[in-house]
Amino acid sequence: MWWYVAKRLLQAIPVFLGATLIIFFLTKLRPGDPILGLTGNKPVSPEVRQALRDQFHLNDFVGLQWLYFLKDVVTFNPNFVGLDGQPVFEKIGNALPVTGTLALLALAMDAVIGIVVGTIAGLRRNGWFDSVTLVISLILLSIPIFVVGFVLQFLFGVKWGVFAATVPVDWKITDLLLPAFVLAIANIATTTRLTRTSVANNMTADHVRTARAKGLAGPVVIRNHVLRNSLVPVVTYIGINLGSLMAGAIITEGIFNVQGIGNLAFGAVSRGDTPLTVAVVSVMVMLYVFMSLIVDLLYAVLDPRIRYA
Repeated sequence: MWWYVAKRLLQAIPVFLGATLIIFFLTKLRPGDPILGLTGNKPVSPEVRQALRDQFHLNDFVGLQWLYFLKDVVTFNPNFVGLDGQPVFEKIGNALPVTGTLALLALAMDAVIGIVVGTIAGLRRNGWFDSVTLVISLILLSIPIFVVGFVLQFLFGVKWGVFAATVPVDWKITDLLLPAFVLAIANIATTTRLTRTSVANNMTADHVRTARAKGLAGPVVIRNHVLRNSLVPVVTYIGINLGSLMAGAIITEGIFNVQGIGNLAFGAVSRGDTPLTVAVVSVMVMLYVFMSLIVDLLYAVLDPRIRYA
């Protein structure tokens, strides 16, 4: 087990290097002058322009710029700043808690609602509840997230005042409930459909029929023989979703004015701030790798047949 974990962590190194290199080169293909983006398109004297280009190594070869970036990231250089002169790690540290909390709330809603509703639909396959669940989930998957976000913001935030229409800087957990639901709503529909299909298929499996033939009670059969096997693909989807939820929070954070990673990344890309953009992407990549490892380890808990050497 520990050898497997160590091997997966070592595999994360080339993934990190490859992802940062690709994103670094892609940001360099962005049209426009990053210096003008920094100064708001105001005139800049040649001396100031040259000083800024020297400070951020903009005159060097792109590969050399990437190596400077890696050195600052790996050594956690406190003087590592973006084009706006603000420390990159400080900005990410300020934005990460709200986006992390938002993503965890969305993940919890996705897991609870999706698994519960999907399990009931799978146990009552072809019944009225199953039919209604499939129709509602298809509708939720069909509506763009920004439409759902603006509609729920208007209804629950503006018209009825149940939740805050925007998230303040000094946010609380309750301020993130509505944005988290908007962020999770498409994933809830997918988790519901995935759970429903997996449960329905396992209900007709040979080991389930054998357990019933032995006289085991219905709830025991469902809990020990249906759900554990059905949750393996669901856990895969939900676990990897944490990274995608944080990365996909750009739209939701824009709608509800959440000062998180999504807004930070959008602003960095808009300004052509390569150091900040690649640093944010690096955080997302490592989250994906970490969650993928956690999901693989959970397989052994859900299915005793799976063992890692």
